[in-house]
Amino acid sequence: MAPEDLVKALAYLPKDPPPSLVVGPSTLDDAGVVRLDEKTGLVQTVDFFPPVVDDPCFYGRIAAANALSDVYAMGGKAISALSIVAWPEALDPEILGVILSGGQEKIEEAGAVLAGGHSVTDTEIKYGLAVSGLVPLDRILSNDAATPGQQVYLTKALGMGAITTGMKAKKVDEAVAQAAMEQMATLNRAASEAALEAGVRAATDVTGFGLLGHAYEVACSSGIRIVFDAAGLPAAEGAMSLIQAGVVSGGTARTLQHLGEELELAGGLTKEQVALASDAETSGGLLLFVDEEGSAALVEALERRGVAHWLVGRTESLDGRKPIALV
Repeated sequence: MAPEDLVKALAYLPKDPPPSLVVGPSTLDDAGVVRLDEKTGLVQTVDFFPPVVDDPCFYGRIAAANALSDVYAMGGKAISALSIVAWPEALDPEILGVILSGGQEKIEEAGAVLAGGHSVTDTEIKYGLAVSGLVPLDRILSNDAATPGQQVYLTKALGMGAITTGMKAKKVDEAVAQAAMEQMATLNRAASEAALEAGVRAATDVTGFGLLGHAYEVACSSGIRIVFDAAGLPAAEGAMSLIQAGVVSGGTARTLQHLGEELELAGGLTKEQVALASDAETSGGLLLFVDEEGSAALVEALERRGVAHWLVGRTESLDGRKPIALV
């Protein structure tokens, strides 16, 4: 769904949430958090989508990892999940079984349990999860806690939207496709644990709105400006060649349209650099905001867990400037 359309729809929700709602729709965060007691919050999220790859098992893994990521982006631990399925009557239900088995792998890897689910008949395949988790209220990672003067790290390479679009058009070789599927199926659990260990308090995950779109939500919720180094953005193998050939995800244009005048683009940037920064990711990495003095601890914690990471930007005071910049 286009970001601007989502904002219009959310405007109909109550403006004064109950005290028990710690994190709700107003900040467009990755998941909701409801206070259970004075120390613990219940993290809740839901995410599902049509197939992004042809392999049914990998599709299940990717969709499940994508849904679980919202809990990790809040600093939580996944506890349980419910499957959400839309299935065409004409298709073999055994294919659905393979999709579900892929999702089950990731649920178990997360240390959660599958508690049930719901299915409907539809003309298009859709699969995902509703996930519940727990988070200490004093250790929530949120998109409204970033401050000026921080460094910004990303934990997965960009370009999944371009690659999956290219896969559908049979323009991606097997090695590139395999590497992309494995990245998308990787849980953000270790990255979240590293962030918490290093004292990070602001984070989001990078999915359908792309790096720039999700960073914009952080900038607006935190009242800051985020500046990205275009030359330092990591591109997955094969992504830039596809973008250069004009293979881009549909979400790229929607994100740029949504940002409009809120986005500052430096002179000399190529259209490919802008496209990569706004590429609609699937099950992307965490975007972590850390004080400069804490960056070494974050890098050490990520490296100890084998989590890829790149320093991609910095935060600044807004001072009347545009909230997002790509330079």
